[in-house]
Amino acid sequence: MSLLRPTCASLARRLCTAQAPIEHSSTSPLLALIQRHRTSRPQCRFFACTPRYRARVIDTPRNPTVPQSRKRTVRIGPLPDGPVGDATIQRIFGWKLSPQDGNNVLRILHHRRTVGSLADYGVDNLGKQYTHVSRETALKGLEWLRTEYPIDEARAAEEWAEKEANRIAYELWLADPETESKYKDPARAFREKMEQEEQERLRQEGEDQKIGILHAGKSQFELNIEEKRRARLEEITRIAEEKEQKEREMEEKLASGEWVRTPTGTQLMKPGQTTYIDVFGREQVSRRKEEMEKYNKAAQVTDAKTPEELLAQTTLAQRLSPMTAFVLVTVILSWAFAYYYLPPSPEYRLFPDLSPITATIGALVVTNCVVAIAWRIMPLWPLMTRYFMHVPGYPRAVQSVLNIFSHIQYEHLIANMMMLCLVGPACCDLVGRGIFMGTYVSAGAVGTLASLYWANLGRGNITAHSVGASAAIWGISALYCLLTDQETIKIPLLRDSEVAFWPKMLFAAFVVLEIHSALRKRSSMDHASHFGGMFVGMGTAGYLRATGWHDRKLSVDVERADNPDKTVVVGAMAKEGIKEIKNSLVGGSK
Repeated sequence: MSLLRPTCASLARRLCTAQAPIEHSSTSPLLALIQRHRTSRPQCRFFACTPRYRARVIDTPRNPTVPQSRKRTVRIGPLPDGPVGDATIQRIFGWKLSPQDGNNVLRILHHRRTVGSLADYGVDNLGKQYTHVSRETALKGLEWLRTEYPIDEARAAEEWAEKEANRIAYELWLADPETESKYKDPARAFREKMEQEEQERLRQEGEDQKIGILHAGKSQFELNIEEKRRARLEEITRIAEEKEQKEREMEEKLASGEWVRTPTGTQLMKPGQTTYIDVFGREQVSRRKEEMEKYNKAAQVTDAKTPEELLAQTTLAQRLSPMTAFVLVTVILSWAFAYYYLPPSPEYRLFPDLSPITATIGALVVTNCVVAIAWRIMPLWPLMTRYFMHVPGYPRAVQSVLNIFSHIQYEHLIANMMMLCLVGPACCDLVGRGIFMGTYVSAGAVGTLASLYWANLGRGNITAHSVGASAAIWGISALYCLLTDQETIKIPLLRDSEVAFWPKMLFAAFVVLEIHSALRKRSSMDHASHFGGMFVGMGTAGYLRATGWHDRKLSVDVERADNPDKTVVVGAMAKEGIKEIKNSLVGGSK
């Protein structure tokens, strides 16, 4: 209250001790009791006295805790010559220390001398177990150590100081919350930081060396030139060393006798390998032979060397039963597809500008060409030989369908696709897409099955392989020849030249020719599959005629407005299909 005037102090005291008047009004008893209790308490207290329990004073703790720092484990090794004898300990320390304690004190002091911490810790604080060791006693041990084991304590102290400075800086750097890279690799990040600081310090020292306004030493341009020259010399040295190492390795390989030099002498190759010149004019060793051997080995479905070994790996039932069941299911599905197929509307077709006939034949041709190209890709050989090639001695059921889209030789592919483009459009136009595709797939599958039975039960070659769409093409050819009613054929390239056409007689001639070719002993064709395809075509034609197919034929019209009735124009549909494809491509490009 010494800061207030007497009048102000007395006024404040009166205000603090004054009681509020009680209002005598008509209030409830509960409200009156609350107001009476509130007015009975002083509204403020004296400035000079404040009760301790209301001042919120925090007392100083009697036993304050000191934050503990992280302790480091120090391993102290033995003395250079091992433990000191009892007599020596007694001569150094007298009777103040036991031999064991004396050796331990000497070890601690010698450790501090070697690591450099003696300048920091001295001879004091030897540990909780040696608090009874006085400074004079420890100094005696230090003098004895310096006499027996002299070392450069000053250098050790410098190294210790540098390590401690780095450790403290590293701990401070880790404690910095802005350091992000410490969570990834703190040691590397800290080392890089130190290197950057050292480089910056050296650069700063170089800049500080000035004579007036001139810099002492080399300019930055000269330093850059030297740095580039040094990098160029290092690169030249590295290339020369690599070249020498390569030459030594080449000489070692040549000495082994398994390698020879290429024609230019720049590389090595194995005997039998060939070389070629790439687009950059460099000589390269061809690895095609090794790759072919590698993928040929991977493409082998069995390790049998002779037909007897091949037949011994499977039984007759294992070879015939799976494919027989698969072909039976394929025939049933093909019949269902042919029976229930309905032509899609143009908005649901992929190529609405093409007629269904052109789209069907084009899809078959493209599929066969893609599979033929796949045979030229060596990494695909294991897949192709297992599923796209029929081997009667080691068959797989799916080969009965996939091999009809497979051609290895280009001439085989071209011949089959030409026949497909000539006969396929006419047959598809005659019977419709559903019956055409059902017959095509069924004929190929049954032809493969016939080849399998002929090789295993007849006189076929058990180790031969068969691919190609011949069986399927024979099937649609037989179907067309036995169903068509056309009587004349127009010869291409000859204007107004027509000859009589008897399709059934033509098919009979084809059958006779196939039988004659099959009787030849040196024939390499799979005639059994051809006969199987013909059988499916004849069976389909007989079924359609027996069920009154000609009376129910509504969607196919063989007669053309620009062609005479009962006339076959050879290649007309193929030309029309090519024209449709050309118009579609031209229209799409526009």
